[in-house]
Amino acid sequence: MEQNYKRTKRKKAGNGTPKKGGQRSRASLIKRILLWVVLIGLIFLVVGSFLFAYYASKSPAFSEEKLKDPIPAKIYDKDDELVTTLYGGQKRELTDIEDTPEQVTDAILAVEDNRFYEHGAIDFVRLGAAVINNVTDGFGSQGASTITQQVVKRVFLTEEKTIERKAQEAYLAYRLEQEYSKDEILEMYMNKIYYSDGIYGIRTASLYYFDKELEALNLAETAYLAGLPQLPNRYNLYVDPELGTKRAHTVLNLMLHHERITEAEYNEAINTDITANLVARSEDERASNEPEDPEYASYINVVKRELQTNDKFRNMELGEALASGLSIYTNMDSGVQSQLQTMVNDRDYYYNPKFKSEHFNLASTILDTETGNLVAISGGRDYREVVMHNQALVERNVGSTMKPFLAYGPAIEHLEWRTDQTIEDEAEYQPEGFDHEIYNYDMQDHGEVTMRDALRQSLNIPAVKTFETVMEEEGENAPEEFAESVGLDYSTEEEEDIPLTFNDVLGGGDNSQFTPLQMAEAYATLGNGGTYNEAQAIRYVVTDEGETVEFEHESEKAMEDYTAYMLTDMLKGTFEPYGSADYIPMNGLNIAAKTGTTSYGDELKEEYNLPDNAAKDAWIVGYTPEYTMSLWTGFTANEEGGDTSFVGADEHITPQWFFRDIMQSISTYNGQDFERPDSVVEVNGDELAVRGSESLQTYENEQRQQRNTQRQQPEEDVDEPNQVITEEPEETEETEPATEEQTDETPTEEPTEEEAPTVEETEEPTEAPTEEESEPATEEQTEEETEAPETEEPASEETTEEPADEPVEEETDEAA
Repeated sequence: MEQNYKRTKRKKAGNGTPKKGGQRSRASLIKRILLWVVLIGLIFLVVGSFLFAYYASKSPAFSEEKLKDPIPAKIYDKDDELVTTLYGGQKRELTDIEDTPEQVTDAILAVEDNRFYEHGAIDFVRLGAAVINNVTDGFGSQGASTITQQVVKRVFLTEEKTIERKAQEAYLAYRLEQEYSKDEILEMYMNKIYYSDGIYGIRTASLYYFDKELEALNLAETAYLAGLPQLPNRYNLYVDPELGTKRAHTVLNLMLHHERITEAEYNEAINTDITANLVARSEDERASNEPEDPEYASYINVVKRELQTNDKFRNMELGEALASGLSIYTNMDSGVQSQLQTMVNDRDYYYNPKFKSEHFNLASTILDTETGNLVAISGGRDYREVVMHNQALVERNVGSTMKPFLAYGPAIEHLEWRTDQTIEDEAEYQPEGFDHEIYNYDMQDHGEVTMRDALRQSLNIPAVKTFETVMEEEGENAPEEFAESVGLDYSTEEEEDIPLTFNDVLGGGDNSQFTPLQMAEAYATLGNGGTYNEAQAIRYVVTDEGETVEFEHESEKAMEDYTAYMLTDMLKGTFEPYGSADYIPMNGLNIAAKTGTTSYGDELKEEYNLPDNAAKDAWIVGYTPEYTMSLWTGFTANEEGGDTSFVGADEHITPQWFFRDIMQSISTYNGQDFERPDSVVEVNGDELAVRGSESLQTYENEQRQQRNTQRQQPEEDVDEPNQVITEEPEETEETEPATEEQTDETPTEEPTEEEAPTVEETEEPTEAPTEEESEPATEEQTEEETEAPETEEPASEETTEEPADEPVEEETDEAA
């Protein structure tokens, strides 16, 4: 039977034998393997794409603001002179790509990314080589980051080497190249890269290491700076000159390899000593983070505060604003600012070792009396502390410097008291509503005293009585409202404000805590005819785009001009005989001032065994028509026996010497005096009254009656022609008994005591110490000092013992 199929004959291999089926099986296997590889590859691609998309979605936001190179703010003084630049901890001198020498860009490209202008955000050629090396040698063994990737890593990411971070880097690099040109990205790199020792940017590094601009660098120095960012702390020439030199030679080799320099240029550079032009720096200089201009730190602290209150910058982070290229024009007198801070820092200025210690500090503010412009400010001895704890902006009890604003100022403003208004003084006095007594500094009863003498000597009891009279006749809020009109705000965040008491008049209440800046503002109001000006540091700001932002400050009438002038006239007595600062001569200046001290509570006095006449703070605030200056001095720690306290008159007057030397140094001595307004008239010699006031009319009626009596007297009694003459001095004695008594007393001020639960204030002695005790180490003896009465010091010793026998527990205010 014939078969219906045909058996296929096998072909012979080579010699005619048929092929085996193994070859077909191998081809099929290869196809299957390739198919699986493609399939797996597709799976990896899909998974990788999803993973990349996931990581990219978690990337930091792409911010153009972060990409901008920080442009430091510049600070100008009142004369528009540049005084300092705020680098914000990262000093940078920026370079523009168009101004950068080609030699510099060639060196950077040769070592970092030679194909930068040829590839996209990622160099896949370098990436492939890096992948192979990472597989064989471990992940992270070789990088393939382009310059674009380095920029986004520095701006948006960390140095962490993970797949997630690399994915985010690639995504952000792609975004960056879509938004910016290659030149712009290279410029970013040059300005952002780190060069060790806190230096950022290649131009900054050039100035730091070689004190040269980029165009002045030789080829070897250029190569060194181009190679430094890879391992900046290891290649630092100050750390290892040999290793740094080797790194520079590596860059030169790459430049030659990529034909960016000739062989002749290479040979010359390879034989150049890179350290020849290296700026000499000690370890301390390299590690120091001290600003170049620390004397301006306190003023800049105020500038930053004001900047944040302006509507233009209120919603910006301070660091962002200061890195946006602002030009800040201020009211600073750079010469006065430098002088003030230099004196604050000078520990050798003081003769007494306790004022040279680290526990002693002082803060001061100087304003233009007429405008309120901030001329200078010092927040303490340590500029590092000023940033977070500016002592000129710290609230403290202000002692008797409050008396003009809670007692005598309201009495003149509302009651129109004359400066010779009499007040009955007492040896002790119990304020209304309290069960304990207060005393004057010397524990004495001065009888009937004038308001002028009471303020000049800083007597406590007349001040409290005046405060009570104002509240009784004008309402309980009258003193508080008067103080608030000059910026001394007593309102609190509590639902109910704490009512003022006698202790606030003496500056010892919890309410009476204000800063040196606020006290300067308040006293400048008196010198400015009653117009209050909020202290202002910034005049205007010019942004990087050229926009001018004006800064305004509060200015308003706080009191009648007669109140300001009459207070000023009385406060001039502070430096006159028996005034609380009579030992400090202010020759040649028309100046008014008030002193104050604050004392310790009984618990602290007992714990540290402090003397009765120990004080913790000493103040003086004064003004001329030109400048107003406040000065606080105090201690930041308590020690046994008063080692960190003001003890006795000699130490209480410490701030007064400083105040004198600064005010006499900065004043122009143009003879300017405070102008008396038409609302003020003279009475009874050199006393003052408010024109048209009831007290003036009473005085004029008395004078008219007296004149009539004098005209009639000779007709009635011819035998007594001297009667009028003898009566006049008697009347003067009755109205001013304190003056006579003062001539028998030493002008000292001793701590007084009371049982008030709040921190009490004391007014310290002001008798003239001996020349050896009182004069600062840097002071020369003056004629005024040698003329100080010798009888004052023994009297001081006598009065300092008296308070110890009084049956009271705590001290109140005493005039500094």
